[in-house]
Amino acid sequence: MEMQTIKELARTQASDVQGSSFTAQALEPAIWLQNILDAAKQRFFFLNFCYLTELQKGQKEVVIPYRKQYLGSAGVTYVTTTPNDGTAVTSTTLNNLEGVTITPAMQASRVSISNYAIQVNAVDLIRAAQEELVYSIGDKVDQSIAVAVGNALGSSSTVPGATTLFGGNATSDALLTTGDIMTTDLAVEARKALMSKYKEYRASNTGAAGGATGAVSGTVLGNPWTNSPDAPFVMFVGPAQELAFLKDSQFMNAAEYGSNKVIMNGEIGEYAGIKIIVTNNVEQIASGSEGPDAATANVTVNMTRCIMMKSQKAVAFCWGKQPSLKFWDNVPQVSQDIVLETAYAASVVYPDAIVFIDVADA
Repeated sequence: MEMQTIKELARTQASDVQGSSFTAQALEPAIWLQNILDAAKQRFFFLNFCYLTELQKGQKEVVIPYRKQYLGSAGVTYVTTTPNDGTAVTSTTLNNLEGVTITPAMQASRVSISNYAIQVNAVDLIRAAQEELVYSIGDKVDQSIAVAVGNALGSSSTVPGATTLFGGNATSDALLTTGDIMTTDLAVEARKALMSKYKEYRASNTGAAGGATGAVSGTVLGNPWTNSPDAPFVMFVGPAQELAFLKDSQFMNAAEYGSNKVIMNGEIGEYAGIKIIVTNNVEQIASGSEGPDAATANVTVNMTRCIMMKSQKAVAFCWGKQPSLKFWDNVPQVSQDIVLETAYAASVVYPDAIVFIDVADA
């Protein structure tokens, strides 16, 4: 994909946008353009665990091939005796391949600051605008992934999908009550749900949002995921759930790394081999608003939809154009303009590699 590199963006000469001496200093892009992507990455929590791809110039979308379900030992036919002359070994039909199409959508924003405001203000307004745009796109990208994952359809009696767990004895978000909070036991239950090839389904998985509601009705055959160093299980929780973990002695004892492994954004430790990530980009619902589950009823407590998933498998993210900033002296409007431009999209690949854990915040 053709795009301006950091070096190319920094070629703007001071004489091109010089204006007054103050304006020239404020608009010197070489000072901070090299940090654009690094700064945005500080807001990436979900993105770090997606399967990443990028379009090339002239491409509009990408198709990611995947197996709907691994055939496993039961899906491949074997013979146990030597075939007669002229008889072939029984053939297995390879009918489990599918593809997910991702079409990145353009996202652009602009900040325009008058030359006079720059001249008379003690604050470096250009830098402030750049920081706001970078902070914003980091959140916007990550939240788009959280929404895509959160809308994954729950399992049914015939199709494996996301598993939904609830705090306490609740069977829907509307039935969550005070005390139905996140626990380490729920984390272990979610881990078991990912690893099991038998995915629980609930009475209903229909509705505008992802997941399922009602009593557990049975199981459907899905993919058994394993927790591996290159694609670990990761659980995203909100600040209220972080508090629950930090108060749990079991977690605090298990969270001690004792090694030099890479710590991801928001990671507070590991429990049962699961990376625990704290982020405000998970869905957090205020009491009286509609919950994120498949039902349409309002919740009666503040709650959070926590997500555990198999990284690199559950969701894919495609850059159509990586974020870039452009600056120019807008002479007709006597202003300095900053434009952030990007294109991206996220899509669930394996819904059965996702577990929702809907809990009360307190």
